[in-house]
Amino acid sequence: MNVYVVGAGVSCQVGYPPGANLFSEIDLCIRGRRASLDRKEYFEEWPNLCRWLERNRDPLVHAAYITGDIENILTALDFARILRGQGHERVVRAMRAPCQDGANDAQADSMLIDRRTDLHLRYSCILRWALVRFFQARHHDDLKRFQAGEEGWPLLRRFGERVLPGDAVVTFNYDASLERVLLEQGKWNPCDRYGLGTIRLVARGSAAQRLPSASSAVPVFHLHGSFGWYTNFSPSSASRTRISLSTDFLDGLDIGAEDVTWKNNDASSNPSHVDPIVIYPSFFKDYDDWKQYGAIPELWRLAADALRAADHIYVVGYSLPPGDSAALTFLVTNCDRKRVTIINNHKSTCIRLRQLLGPWSGVVANLAPVVDFKQWVETARWDTDCQR
Repeated sequence: MNVYVVGAGVSCQVGYPPGANLFSEIDLCIRGRRASLDRKEYFEEWPNLCRWLERNRDPLVHAAYITGDIENILTALDFARILRGQGHERVVRAMRAPCQDGANDAQADSMLIDRRTDLHLRYSCILRWALVRFFQARHHDDLKRFQAGEEGWPLLRRFGERVLPGDAVVTFNYDASLERVLLEQGKWNPCDRYGLGTIRLVARGSAAQRLPSASSAVPVFHLHGSFGWYTNFSPSSASRTRISLSTDFLDGLDIGAEDVTWKNNDASSNPSHVDPIVIYPSFFKDYDDWKQYGAIPELWRLAADALRAADHIYVVGYSLPPGDSAALTFLVTNCDRKRVTIINNHKSTCIRLRQLLGPWSGVVANLAPVVDFKQWVETARWDTDCQR
């Protein structure tokens, strides 16, 4: 069994922007799709958010905006949320103390922090909404490009052909590019191969012929969640799955069906106001939000099992950015160094990942080979490497 740990270097083959360009792409999406956007109040505040970031007097927020990296921006905004939480905790501690002389001061300080960070929290919510909306829009655009064979889709199809039944994909991406390819090739379907229980789909209208029929052979573990996933608030349903898939997500895969749990989900009556199961890009990634539902921790456990059982592990287009400290621990503790191959076209990233994850070969680190994804997919050597 091979395990493929994939990152943005794979999705960018079909036009998804890297993190450093993601904010500008979201901006274009939100401004250009006014008629199709949900949460009208968020859309109307989007220009205000951009001006606030650009003119912000907080050097941390302004510097994050200058970089253009959405992870830096959300990190700066999340830091304000953390400070608010600590201010509230200080009030509670002061009120519980035997001597409450400092309670009033603590409460005044906490209220001041709240006032000064109100917009940080508001705009953080809007930015997270915009991120999801961007991926939703791209998901539907992908269907047309995929069917037409545009951009890098032939290359991704070629990659999908090399992923064999029994292999597994571990991804830190939010998009469904690989699922789209593996679905077409009959190796994956959403009913049972997200690793979170069996999802029961029912056809809508005359679309029964578009329901996936083949059993899944390749699981896809989204360790940071996905824009199409929502919490299943009907755990007593027959599916017993931990997630519901939105109809919008299934439509984008050209699956004319509806997830039964989404249909029966009380929150789905207004899906635009339901938060998806997504670990947002930030140095303060919040995994605690989903502990009560078990979705994200369960995925990490399943992916860890797959890594430990793998004959070979290919880390493809994933740079292990500084904000992914949990991912670093996850990979270092579950990957056998002798079975890891790094596929990345940035020399510095190859060097760093080989030092962290790759085998100790005695070769000088700066001689680590730089392998382009396209070259790797199309070379005969990779065919040999993947022989069972």
